[in-house]
Amino acid sequence: MIKPQKLQPMRHSVRGLIIKDKKVLLVTGHAADFYWTPGGGREPGETAEEAIHREISEELSVRITSLRPYSTFNYDGQKVDNYLIEIDGTVTPANEITGTAWYSTQSDIKASNGFLKTVLPQLLKEGLVE
Repeated sequence: MIKPQKLQPMRHSVRGLIIKDKKVLLVTGHAADFYWTPGGGREPGETAEEAIHREISEELSVRITSLRPYSTFNYDGQKVDNYLIEIDGTVTPANEITGTAWYSTQSDIKASNGFLKTVLPQLLKEGLVE
Protein backbone atom coordinates (compact mmCIF):
# COMPACT_ATOMS: atom_id res chain seq x y z
CA MET A 1 0.00 0.00 0.00
CA ILE A 2 1.30 3.43 -0.90
CA LYS A 3 1.28 5.95 1.93
CA PRO A 4 -0.20 9.33 1.03
CA GLN A 5 2.39 12.07 1.11
CA LYS A 6 1.89 15.00 3.42
CA LEU A 7 1.54 18.25 1.54
CA GLN A 8 3.99 20.84 2.70
CA PRO A 9 2.47 24.27 3.27
CA MET A 10 3.61 26.81 0.72
CA ARG A 11 6.38 29.01 2.07
CA HIS A 12 5.32 32.65 2.28
CA SER A 13 8.02 35.26 1.85
CA VAL A 14 8.16 39.04 1.58
CA ARG A 15 10.46 41.21 -0.54
CA GLY A 16 11.26 44.91 -0.42
CA LEU A 17 11.64 46.98 -3.56
CA ILE A 18 13.76 50.03 -2.81
CA ILE A 19 14.00 52.21 -5.92
CA LYS A 20 16.29 55.19 -6.46
CA ASP A 21 17.16 56.93 -9.72
CA LYS A 22 15.33 54.23 -11.76
CA LYS A 23 17.41 51.47 -10.13
CA VAL A 24 16.33 48.84 -7.59
CA LEU A 25 18.45 47.74 -4.64
CA LEU A 26 19.48 44.09 -4.73
CA VAL A 27 21.43 42.08 -2.17
CA THR A 28 23.71 39.05 -2.14
CA GLY A 29 25.07 36.64 0.45
CA HIS A 30 25.70 32.97 1.24
CA ALA A 31 28.62 33.04 -1.26
CA ALA A 32 26.06 33.34 -4.08
CA ASP A 33 27.12 34.60 -7.49
CA PHE A 34 23.87 36.52 -8.02
CA TYR A 35 21.73 39.22 -6.38
CA TRP A 36 18.07 39.30 -5.27
CA THR A 37 15.60 41.66 -3.62
CA PRO A 38 15.97 41.93 0.17
CA GLY A 39 13.50 40.10 2.36
CA GLY A 40 12.73 36.61 3.56
CA GLY A 41 10.23 34.23 5.05
CA ARG A 42 7.40 35.07 7.41
CA GLU A 43 7.67 33.67 10.90
CA PRO A 44 4.70 31.87 12.54
CA GLY A 45 2.02 34.37 13.62
CA GLU A 46 3.67 37.25 11.79
CA THR A 47 1.82 39.38 9.24
CA ALA A 48 3.44 40.13 5.89
CA GLU A 49 3.88 43.77 6.93
CA GLU A 50 5.57 42.78 10.20
CA ALA A 51 7.83 40.39 8.28
CA ILE A 52 8.98 42.99 5.75
CA HIS A 53 9.80 45.48 8.53
CA ARG A 54 11.79 42.81 10.40
CA GLU A 55 13.61 41.48 7.35
CA ILE A 56 14.66 44.90 6.03
CA SER A 57 15.88 45.93 9.48
CA GLU A 58 17.81 42.66 9.95
CA GLU A 59 19.35 42.58 6.47
CA LEU A 60 20.02 46.25 5.72
CA SER A 61 20.14 47.95 9.16
CA VAL A 62 17.55 50.55 8.10
CA ARG A 63 13.98 51.39 9.04
CA ILE A 64 11.05 51.37 6.62
CA THR A 65 9.31 54.75 6.57
CA SER A 66 6.60 53.82 4.05
CA LEU A 67 5.47 50.76 2.19
CA ARG A 68 2.76 49.77 -0.19
CA PRO A 69 1.91 46.38 -1.64
CA TYR A 70 3.23 46.05 -5.19
CA SER A 71 2.76 42.50 -6.44
CA THR A 72 2.21 38.94 -5.31
CA PHE A 73 3.17 35.83 -7.22
CA ASN A 74 3.93 32.14 -6.76
CA TYR A 75 7.45 31.16 -7.71
CA ASP A 76 9.50 28.05 -7.04
CA GLY A 77 7.06 26.66 -4.45
CA GLN A 78 6.51 29.83 -2.49
CA LYS A 79 4.13 32.76 -2.34
CA VAL A 80 6.03 36.05 -2.58
CA ASP A 81 4.61 39.44 -1.58
CA ASN A 82 6.56 42.41 -2.96
CA TYR A 83 6.35 45.87 -1.38
CA LEU A 84 7.53 49.21 -2.69
CA ILE A 85 9.31 50.67 0.31
CA GLU A 86 11.09 53.82 1.37
CA ILE A 87 13.74 53.65 4.05
CA ASP A 88 15.46 55.81 6.64
CA GLY A 89 19.12 55.26 7.40
CA THR A 90 22.24 54.15 5.61
CA VAL A 91 22.08 50.72 4.02
CA THR A 92 24.55 48.50 5.85
CA PRO A 93 24.50 44.78 5.00
CA ALA A 94 23.93 42.60 8.06
CA ASN A 95 23.18 38.98 8.99
CA GLU A 96 23.50 36.80 5.91
CA ILE A 97 23.73 39.75 3.50
CA THR A 98 27.28 40.46 2.36
CA GLY A 99 26.75 42.99 -0.41
CA THR A 100 24.32 45.32 -2.13
CA ALA A 101 24.06 46.79 -5.63
CA TRP A 102 21.75 49.15 -7.48
CA TYR A 103 20.35 47.25 -10.46
CA SER A 104 19.19 48.53 -13.84
CA THR A 105 19.08 46.76 -17.18
CA GLN A 106 22.49 48.33 -17.87
CA SER A 107 24.03 46.73 -14.75
CA ASP A 108 26.81 44.18 -14.95
CA ILE A 109 25.59 42.31 -11.88
CA LYS A 110 23.79 38.99 -12.22
CA ALA A 111 20.25 39.17 -10.82
CA SER A 112 18.30 36.12 -9.66
CA ASN A 113 16.07 34.30 -12.13
CA GLY A 114 13.09 34.90 -9.85
CA PHE A 115 13.61 38.66 -9.94
CA LEU A 116 14.23 38.70 -13.71
CA LYS A 117 11.15 36.60 -14.49
CA THR A 118 8.58 37.94 -12.05
CA VAL A 119 9.33 41.45 -10.77
CA LEU A 120 11.58 43.17 -13.29
CA PRO A 121 9.14 43.02 -16.24
CA GLN A 122 6.48 44.86 -14.22
CA LEU A 123 8.98 47.43 -12.92
CA LEU A 124 10.12 48.11 -16.49
CA LYS A 125 6.57 48.29 -17.84
CA GLU A 126 5.65 50.88 -15.20
CA GLY A 127 8.83 52.89 -15.80
CA LEU A 128 10.08 52.44 -12.23
CA VAL A 129 13.37 50.90 -13.37
CA GLU A 130 15.30 51.40 -16.61
